[in-house]
Amino acid sequence: MKKFRFPLEKLLRYRRARLVAEQGKLERILAEQRTVQERRAALEREDRMVMENLRRLPVLTSVELDAASAFRRFAETETARLISVEGELASRLERQREALLAARREVEVLERLRERRYDDWRRELDREMESQVADLVVARWRSQDGH
Repeated sequence: MKKFRFPLEKLLRYRRARLVAEQGKLERILAEQRTVQERRAALEREDRMVMENLRRLPVLTSVELDAASAFRRFAETETARLISVEGELASRLERQREALLAARREVEVLERLRERRYDDWRRELDREMESQVADLVVARWRSQDGH
């Protein structure tokens, strides 16, 4: 009997490659999320540090107050922007998880089909071998009977 061949092997390889690509996209989005969260945390730490340093000053000048006020405005604007980016990333992450799940299902369907086809091929091979063995036994029995 001929060697096992799954006719959809190329498609299975393509789907596996797509699954890896989708996983990579998910990991990049997660990395972006971590970066944005780290940036937000750093900004909050800087803001607390600025406020703490202002409280420690015995006398505040208008320049120091203006600088602190400008930083606070920047921090608030940047925090709002980062929150918006986090929302966009959360949406992208959800869509990417769905895409990854779909890609995983496509691979699993083909893998199950491949397994069933392989099992069928294996059973057919076993039947063929049993038939050949039976033919050999009968031939040997006949040749011994003929003596």
